[in-house]
Amino acid sequence: MRASALLTLAARNLRADGRGALLNGAAVAVGATALCLFLALGMGVGQAVRQLFPSEARLVEVVPSSVSLGPLLGGGQLDDAAVRRLAALPGVTAAWPRMNLRVPLAATRGPEGLALNYPPGFVLQIPAVGVEPGLLAGALAPGAAFADPGPEGAIPVVLSSRLLELYNKTIAPAWNVRRLPTGAALVGLELPVKVGFSIVPLKTEDRVYDARLKLSGLSDRVPVHMLALPLDVVRRLHREYGKADQGYSAVTLQAASAEEVPSVAAAVRRSGFAVDDADRALAERAGAAVGVATLALSFLALLMLAVAGLAIAQSLLASVRARAREIALLQAVGATRGDVRALVLAEAGLLGLGGGLLGSALARLCAAGVDRAALRLLPDFPFRPGSFVHFPPWLWAVGLGVAVLAAVVGAIGPAAAATRIDPARTLA
Repeated sequence: MRASALLTLAARNLRADGRGALLNGAAVAVGATALCLFLALGMGVGQAVRQLFPSEARLVEVVPSSVSLGPLLGGGQLDDAAVRRLAALPGVTAAWPRMNLRVPLAATRGPEGLALNYPPGFVLQIPAVGVEPGLLAGALAPGAAFADPGPEGAIPVVLSSRLLELYNKTIAPAWNVRRLPTGAALVGLELPVKVGFSIVPLKTEDRVYDARLKLSGLSDRVPVHMLALPLDVVRRLHREYGKADQGYSAVTLQAASAEEVPSVAAAVRRSGFAVDDADRALAERAGAAVGVATLALSFLALLMLAVAGLAIAQSLLASVRARAREIALLQAVGATRGDVRALVLAEAGLLGLGGGLLGSALARLCAAGVDRAALRLLPDFPFRPGSFVHFPPWLWAVGLGVAVLAAVVGAIGPAAAATRIDPARTLA
């Protein structure tokens, strides 16, 4: 029997039992809707989690170990020799040391050239870290130099791009001050600061002088709670204020690929240093929680599709029994058992196809409604994503494929029963 004739006959059989076909198609559609909707929500929330906890897959943060046996046995202070050893580890392509600034910095007024209602009498203590320019590759404004300008020049600094989001969504409303523009609009602003001044009692240095910080770029590689200064500036300030050399506070290693990060981290630990993976672990735990929830809900949707398949099996089995004389007549005029089996499976496939199309469309509409409601009802919190659902085109294929598969698998039993009909006995 030709495929076109088979599909035409299957469609006529379904129209003859319209109520049953609609109920079975609706059951498949509900399962397909749930599956596609849960997957879209899971992928959308997963993207939101990655935006909330960004971490570069190839970076490894090395910090001094809390327990060290000294440099002779590995570990110890993170000095230049340690940086060279870490840079020589297999799989490491770059090593950038960082040094926390131990000279206090404070701002008593807002940036120059920016209309900002800075709170009168407010002093902002600024934590800072010295980094090398290589760590900030691509983050600096065109033509900006990230180097020590000397005692009289404006010190170039780089902010965390996430800090602006936190400021605009939390600090600005709490202080009743204006929000800052985002992106490159802030680059080039200068902030007057007092070097050596601290709001902590007895922590102000004997010498306090005025300086300027110039914003040279924004980067996610800068800690959200710190300013990044050129490493040479930090060394100069430490010399000016007689701070003893305590080595680097951390070293950022870049692995050749994300797959080599575990082996690089293991080599770092064998060298006697520790790996600061708190941010990465937090992102992984949040992502795992979203993944488990999505998997559980998807499993529930698959169970719904399985129930729909059982309903289709029961309906088709009843239909096969009711059409026994019709099936026997088909066999009498030349239809083979394979044709009969294919006819029943085609009926199930059409039910699954219709239910899958309807379910995928309903899932897309429900996803859009859920997304719109979430964006409208949830507050404007930091790092709020632009969408809470992700409905890629291949999700339509998943809804269709799983729905058709569930329907066809459910029809295997009724198809086998149809092939066992004896034409001679049935027609007699």
